[in-house]
Amino acid sequence: MQEMNRSRKARSQRLRWVQWACAVAAISFSCLPLRAQDPEQKGIDQGNYNIKQSIEFGGRFTSIGGDVATYDTFVNLQEGARLLGFTTEMQSIDHHATLFDRLYFSNFGYGGDPNSASRLRIAKNKLYNFDALFRRDQNAWNYSLLANPLNPTTPAFTNAPAGFSPLIGFSPHLFTTGRHMGDFNLLLLPESRIRFRLGYSQNVSEGPSFSTIHQGTEQLLFQNEKDTVNAYRFGVDIRVLPRTNISYDQIFSYYKGDTGYTDNNQTLPLTNGTLVDLGVSFNAAANQPCGNTFLVGGFVNPTCSAYLSYLRHGRIRTNSPTEQLSMQSNYFKNWDLSARVSYTGGDMREDNWMESLTGREARTNLLDQNNSGPIFGRHVSANADFGATWHINDHLSFIDSFHYSNWHNPAQFDQSSCSFFSPNLLTAPNVFTPGGGVSTPCVAPANGVAGTPVHVASSAPDFSIALSGLFLKQDEKTNLAELEYQFSNKLGVRGGFRYRHRAIADNDFETATDIFFPSTANRGACALLTGGGLPAGCTANTDGSFTFVTPNPAADPSETFINEYAGVFGFWARPTKNLRISFDTELSAADNSFTRISPRQTQEYRLRTKYKPAEWLNVNGSITIWEGRNNVFDVNNLQHNRVYGFSATAQPNEKIGLELGYDYNDVFSQILVCFTSSAVVTGPNSVNCTGIPGLIQQLSIYTNKSNFGYFDASWTPVRRLTARLGANITGTSGSVLIISPNAPSGPLDSRYYQPFGGVDYHFAKGWTGKAYWGYYGYHEDESNVVQDLLAPRNFRANLVTLSVRYAF
Repeated sequence: MQEMNRSRKARSQRLRWVQWACAVAAISFSCLPLRAQDPEQKGIDQGNYNIKQSIEFGGRFTSIGGDVATYDTFVNLQEGARLLGFTTEMQSIDHHATLFDRLYFSNFGYGGDPNSASRLRIAKNKLYNFDALFRRDQNAWNYSLLANPLNPTTPAFTNAPAGFSPLIGFSPHLFTTGRHMGDFNLLLLPESRIRFRLGYSQNVSEGPSFSTIHQGTEQLLFQNEKDTVNAYRFGVDIRVLPRTNISYDQIFSYYKGDTGYTDNNQTLPLTNGTLVDLGVSFNAAANQPCGNTFLVGGFVNPTCSAYLSYLRHGRIRTNSPTEQLSMQSNYFKNWDLSARVSYTGGDMREDNWMESLTGREARTNLLDQNNSGPIFGRHVSANADFGATWHINDHLSFIDSFHYSNWHNPAQFDQSSCSFFSPNLLTAPNVFTPGGGVSTPCVAPANGVAGTPVHVASSAPDFSIALSGLFLKQDEKTNLAELEYQFSNKLGVRGGFRYRHRAIADNDFETATDIFFPSTANRGACALLTGGGLPAGCTANTDGSFTFVTPNPAADPSETFINEYAGVFGFWARPTKNLRISFDTELSAADNSFTRISPRQTQEYRLRTKYKPAEWLNVNGSITIWEGRNNVFDVNNLQHNRVYGFSATAQPNEKIGLELGYDYNDVFSQILVCFTSSAVVTGPNSVNCTGIPGLIQQLSIYTNKSNFGYFDASWTPVRRLTARLGANITGTSGSVLIISPNAPSGPLDSRYYQPFGGVDYHFAKGWTGKAYWGYYGYHEDESNVVQDLLAPRNFRANLVTLSVRYAF
């Protein structure tokens, strides 16, 4: 229904635009000028300023077919009137104006485009330079395969309500957010020996989005996102010594996270009429979300996992003040020096974090839970860089660069949790009254009744206080030393060695106090041992409950040391005046890795060529090959990324121009993975994971080969008319280990076509009419899985943009 309404709306809009389009076309192409186009916009002189202005106004109408949600994700250009561009430029004639000597103001994208911006630049000679930039991005993301459970449609759910379908035709993590960004910079005394810099930036991202939570089943949550970053900058540049600049910067960065989550997806009824959220994962054959999901009449089985309500919110606040001192100098003969040191010491707090849910988690009998507690942490970072170039003689130079980085992030979460249990969604939870000196701060649900809770062996504590402290630190030192030798103006070489040392430390401290009420009070941390005794830290209470306190809590530190060694080599050559060739390579090896996908050995080769066979023709070529390996036992990781490309630009005369290019990208990776599977999986190394019962190990192979080509041609048959024709074409093919039989290959096997064309016609002095057409065609190769058959992501769209530009 939504797509039908949108289609009718689009047709209505196109009808309303017909008269406007014809009028613009008539103005643009039917008025024959009596005088030629001015070669350059001269502007007008007013007072002490030369003023140039231009405005481009028009509109776009569209015809969209296929999946509109994917079109909005990839393109999101909609129909309507637009301010395509507006500029004002003022230049002081004698460079001695009162308030400013130069002003530049530009805008584009207003009226409905997903990206719009305004820029203002004002300058007064020797006094100040001011630069302001405002940007607005509208981000729509609803590519349906993202976070999609890929539910099968067979076998059908017995007793399902009318109209029910397990297919999810949208992304459970879709978002429609707006981002507003502002940057303001002021430079005082720009030409003096001591100059000052002031700046402010703001980045606000907010809007509706979806997310999911895995607790019992995949409940669909509405996420009202709002994130704000404010940054204040102050700096001073000191240029007292010849050819030397010393800068000091102070930066204050503040982040505010005010995103909240609620469950508004209660769409299916219980027998008492209460609506619940069964989540987004439906698979009747696998009993998801539960066996016999629906009762006769389409009612939800009350023993299923489902939510009646959910709320999570917290106000995150961080501050990150940074001090930085930097220097660049070639004061000493034959030496180029640069240095930078910076320090950041910031804090993070989330004082009002809370999570409240009412619903059922079938595995544990949970029905009502409230979690809360403060979160706080700190980020401390120290960085230093030093670079020196010694020009030993006219041919030989020695270059050394050193980098130091040390950061550590301690954080702590103090959580309290109150849980109440019930055997199904229709039965109120029983509330236990503790005795014998046992008490909790938990507030019983409004529908709670006195009695013994109905626990199972996997039920969580009825009350818990947990402290979790985490720590992560990295110390890094890198030095690169190189020699460069220039044999002549036609040949030069360089070679060097880089050493990198990293020490990565992490720590985990956990302690908890848990209270387990009857029934089944001997569960979790207080489950009876084989001999019938209680575990350490567990104490029996007189009211039949058990209290657990972590015995002898201790940290669990670990540290990883990684040493990397790399040789670098390169040369450049200019065998002829019109040909330049450069080659660089880097071969590295490490004695350890921090993650499984971090390579221990890498090789990188880069070849670049620039050739100019004629004054009107430029041809460029490039090859980049990167190889990585971490092929130790239980990892077997191999990677490569190979890119080959060329481009050419030709302009044989003022009337004809052509740009074209092609890129081929080959990406490959393999690694051993472990996963759960109820089916027998075949393939290389398809065996049980060592020491991990129930998990299957298999070699996961990923391949992606993409071809991208483009051309852009322009032709000016007469002075007033310029025609353009071009296209961007992308084709991708690949493969990946598909664990789910319902998963399509998606964008791994896809084509994306973007041809365009148009004309610019100068029909009077300062006036230009423009008419442009663009096509967006996205196609994924279809398979027999239900997600491709019933919810394909393909789309096609024709866009026509008509506009008039006036420059004066």
